[in-house]
Amino acid sequence: MGVLALALALLRGEPALVLAGLPLLAWSLLAVARRTARGEERSYPAPSLHLNRRRIDEDGAARATVTAGPGLLTTANVPRPPHADLAPRHGSLTGDGGAALRIGARRWGRIEVGPVHVLVADPLGAFRAQVDLPPVSLQVVPSSVVLDAPVDVPTPIGVSGAHLSRRRGDGTALSEVRAFRPGDRLHRINWRVTSRTGQLHTNATFTEQDTEVLVVTDTTADVSPAPWAGEVAPTSLDMTIRATTAVARHYLGVGDRVALLDIGRLIGAVPPGSGPRQLRVLTDALSRAARDPGALRPLPRLPAVRTGTLTVVCSPLLRPEVITRIGELVAQGADVIVVDTLPPSVGDTSVLRGRPLRLDGRVSERFWPEAWALRRLERERTVRELREAGVPVTAWEGPASLAPVLLSLSAARGAPRRRRS
Repeated sequence: MGVLALALALLRGEPALVLAGLPLLAWSLLAVARRTARGEERSYPAPSLHLNRRRIDEDGAARATVTAGPGLLTTANVPRPPHADLAPRHGSLTGDGGAALRIGARRWGRIEVGPVHVLVADPLGAFRAQVDLPPVSLQVVPSSVVLDAPVDVPTPIGVSGAHLSRRRGDGTALSEVRAFRPGDRLHRINWRVTSRTGQLHTNATFTEQDTEVLVVTDTTADVSPAPWAGEVAPTSLDMTIRATTAVARHYLGVGDRVALLDIGRLIGAVPPGSGPRQLRVLTDALSRAARDPGALRPLPRLPAVRTGTLTVVCSPLLRPEVITRIGELVAQGADVIVVDTLPPSVGDTSVLRGRPLRLDGRVSERFWPEAWALRRLERERTVRELREAGVPVTAWEGPASLAPVLLSLSAARGAPRRRRS
């Protein structure tokens, strides 16, 4: 345009066109000179995408940085991933030599950041290049809330640990003060009682044991909440994953062994283990679970469970096969607790009051609230039968959901039992 303006000025003899074309020509020559001086005649440096963290918790955030050459104007556009927030909100940012965006996760799972469309230009805007960077994966582990529940278990089955057993032996909990017997340890002699009675007495203690906790997840169905529950309302799969994480963190924190068994084949089995490493293994396995809209598959057979194993079943209690698996666990002698993970908004009958049956003079064909209300009433019968069989069922409502159940199991452990002849 600058050369064309100068040519027209010479041909037509109008000096005003020189004033219009000269700045454009000077700007172009300056841009070419800067590019030649930096040795960028052929291509720009290839932009790159980096994440400061590849693994974050729910409601956490990571920073995605697009880096280009120094002194280059860089614009990055990132499509908004599902269940995530971007800052800037629209996923577009311009910076000098690079651009950084904040990615906030609102749900567990795997987030694909990208593909990122990057536009790089020189400071004068005379040269530019565009490139699409491949997406990178961001793993979001379920939030491990602190479970507000006692650490006691109904039947400790280990050798050593934090749970008080009924068996007397080496421990720290005082059982009784009795007369000294051959074989007792000398450091357990109670000298105050010995000096008062004149006979050697010793302290008898209870042993502390650990236990094995089996968490059974039902991922055969992912029931979405009702539309009036809001966008942030969790599905049944969300509640199952979060309840499993909370239970695992609670018992791994006191030194127990925790195993995971998925009867929906989305997560897979995790062998028993203890410590912080087992918590990382469990959360990684849970975060890799994905929604499977395919057909229902047959449920796997349950492995043999030791008598007294504390088993927590997280399920919406919709499939009869799952109820059968719970019965098999009870028959093997496990202490079973069922955590109901069906969203409370599903089957809510309060929304049916005043709901018209006709819309625009025609009978409404959308009776989903009524259908789910009937299904929830049928499921109440299943819950009642489980409770009558001695299996406690509690709805997942947060960290304090299991406290009443575990307290009742601990109380039932010390209750008197009728002796069979």
